[in-house]
This record gives sequence, structure tokens and C-alpha cells, in this order.
Amino acid sequence: MGAIDDKERSDAYLEVMERLCREYGEALKAYDKAKEAGDPEVASRLELVVAEKSSLMQAYMERNQKGADAAMH
Repeated sequence: MGAIDDKERSDAYLEVMERLCREYGEALKAYDKAKEAGDPEVASRLELVVAEKSSLMQAYMERNQKGADAAMH
């Protein structure tokens, strides 16, 4: 039964990471377009969104790693 829980946890992690990566990529594309269009106000706001998405991904990965480390001990 533990293997099923690990599989479900792994699948859930991958789903969330895929969503976070997709959102990050979309924000980055929008930022690049605004920057190319010469719209510094929009680019500045989108830069914050990109940074936030990056931070979310990092925090999620770190939290998952700590959980995996704890499960191994």
C-alpha cells in the first residue's frame, strides 16, 4: 500500500510542477513580448509575475525534497 501512496504522491507532484512550469513559461513569454513592444510598465509588472512563479516553483521543489528526505529516514 505504501507504493501506491508513493505513486500517487509522485503523480500529484508532477502535475503541480507541470502547471507551475507552464504558468512560468507563459509569464516569461508575456514579459518578453511586453519588453520587445517597448512597454516598460507592463514589462515591469510581468517581471514581478515571472519572479513570483519562479519562487513558487523553487519553494514547491524544496518542500517536496524535504518530504522525500524525511520519508527516507
